[in-house]
Amino acid sequence: MKAPELVVSATPHIHSGNSVRKMMLSIIIALLPAVGMGCYLYGFAALKVIAISVISAVAWEAIFQKMMGREITVSDLSGAASGLIFAMLLPPTLPWWIIIIGTLLLILLGKEIYGGRGCNPFNGVLVAYVALQLSYPQQMIAWAIPEGDLMTEFPPLQVLRDEGVSSLAMYFTNKDLLLGIPIIGAIGEVSKVALLLGGIFLIIRRTISWYIPASFLLGMVIFSGIFWLSDAEQYASPVFHLLAGGGFLAAFFLATDPTTSPVTKPGMIIYGLLCGVLAMIIRMWSQWIDGAYFAIFIISMLTPLLDKIKPRVYGRVKASVSS
Repeated sequence: MKAPELVVSATPHIHSGNSVRKMMLSIIIALLPAVGMGCYLYGFAALKVIAISVISAVAWEAIFQKMMGREITVSDLSGAASGLIFAMLLPPTLPWWIIIIGTLLLILLGKEIYGGRGCNPFNGVLVAYVALQLSYPQQMIAWAIPEGDLMTEFPPLQVLRDEGVSSLAMYFTNKDLLLGIPIIGAIGEVSKVALLLGGIFLIIRRTISWYIPASFLLGMVIFSGIFWLSDAEQYASPVFHLLAGGGFLAAFFLATDPTTSPVTKPGMIIYGLLCGVLAMIIRMWSQWIDGAYFAIFIISMLTPLLDKIKPRVYGRVKASVSS
């Protein structure tokens, strides 16, 4: 009779059944409502940007993994998911060659140069987005005109910056901002209903935790609410700031990146609040009309520090004091 073998291995010993591929597939599925809305509003132009972004991101991933002698892991869908999220941040008029430059930066400077998936200190999507905003600012705000009865050819936050609070009611209702029909903006950020459905799906699937998106949006509401209560004629309401711009897309799909966000509950809450507050600071007083993506990029630098906030350990025995 064969003697039983004793196998010693490192933790964890019980697998949750989750995998990178399942997580990335959940993110892709969660973005489908926003993808559908973007294609509905902008037609083939949006579909072209999405296709170029996803295909080039996967191609760059395979190329750099081959060049660096690593296992080619495009089947885990991380490159495809990153390319899809990146496309959601772009205007549908962006030239194809700028998209390819963006995905090159996304994969090379956002992932592979640090050792591959899970080793990157910054979200690759945000690395690419910030680089394109700084390098091609005019192309990144070359907005397309969506289908529908459009009241203005500028995004809501641009209208707020140029014309002030009093003009907002002339162009938008809260329902317009919630549905995104018709609202000018990036392909995936205009419909808050679509993004909310995707975010709830990810939370139910336990792909992301609700702490970060909830605290992110709460930080935006609290900070904007303070100024709105102090002077409603100069500062827009928290509801407007919540429904305008990229807050929902940033909160559910970028701030929750598992590699660059904190892992403890206190760290997640502080991280989300800081992102929301900084997003509002950038919106109100910087040259950028929307600071949600820049805020995550900056606050993610604090993640190693926030990870030092550890939960209370139960069951620790205190040393007895001898008499």
